[in-house]
Amino acid sequence: MRFTDRLFAGPSIVRSRWQRWSARPSRVGGPRLLLIGNCQASAISTAMRLLRPDADVVFTSAFGIDRTYPRMEDLVRAGAAFDFVFANAFAAPFRDGGTFETLRAGVNLVPIPTVVFSAFHPDAIYVGDRIGGGDGRDIVYGPMGGYHSALALHGYLEGFTLEKTERLFGRETFSRLGYLDVWPDAEAALLKLGRDAGYPLDDEIVRWARRGSFMHGINHPKMFVANDLARGLLAKAGIAHGECDLDSYVADPFIAAGTWPIYPDIAAYYGVAGSSLFLKAPSRRTGPTRTMTLRAFLKASFASYARRPRARLVSPRTETWRESDAIRSDLRALAGR
Repeated sequence: MRFTDRLFAGPSIVRSRWQRWSARPSRVGGPRLLLIGNCQASAISTAMRLLRPDADVVFTSAFGIDRTYPRMEDLVRAGAAFDFVFANAFAAPFRDGGTFETLRAGVNLVPIPTVVFSAFHPDAIYVGDRIGGGDGRDIVYGPMGGYHSALALHGYLEGFTLEKTERLFGRETFSRLGYLDVWPDAEAALLKLGRDAGYPLDDEIVRWARRGSFMHGINHPKMFVANDLARGLLAKAGIAHGECDLDSYVADPFIAAGTWPIYPDIAAYYGVAGSSLFLKAPSRRTGPTRTMTLRAFLKASFASYARRPRARLVSPRTETWRESDAIRSDLRALAGR
């Protein structure tokens, strides 16, 4: 399991624990809620515990869930012991071929919309997973974990120096590459994720945007997003809850997974707070949490790339750029090569 997955996974849930949960009544007669999913579902479960202190709220990570429950049938049986199962859509190689739809048919399921939004961080990409979906096993990890800078990777592959690559991080480059035009597509994609989960996000996007940036990275929202989803999901399940200023009660766990900066020129374009510092998550390889300047980030990224076969340094974004003579020429000129 990757570090960021462990970070949000919470206590390990094994069969014996499921049996204990299914055998005992709720603490004060409140609802019994199971949440299955990614780090977002974990954060939502934290908010739900505060909104309904009488509830039994259990979270388990969807990453590797087929190792605990080799068959979907086993997961359905465990989930049926809960009043509601809230889950992000996930895929796992269950031995019986069970899918998310199998889970939906067997338990009282409330789908959780997954929040992915790239407009604030259009340069952030994954490297090494050519398919762009997969199970994450082919993803290359660098100084910011699974996130990489498309501009940094392009600079390395083109043989640019650190200084020349750093010159690419400006408004002229962002305009040339369409980084300032991402919002409409990012919003449409997020709205579709909501519709797919049966949870319209139109009003939420407006409300979140009024607060400025609502993302730490392309798929790590800020905690107030998870708080809103917790309230909305409970309401969708018909579960009443008390009034609670969750923003004042819950620390933001996503910060511990690192924060990709909103580059100053992009922040100025959207009228939100920006940063020129990268906040890295703690890891055995790179040490404790700390901030990095752009130059330090580029240096660490280049060193990471140099340790890997060039064939693994793949990304649809950079491959598209390098296949375009016009884009390659423009980026070379912007870098001052």
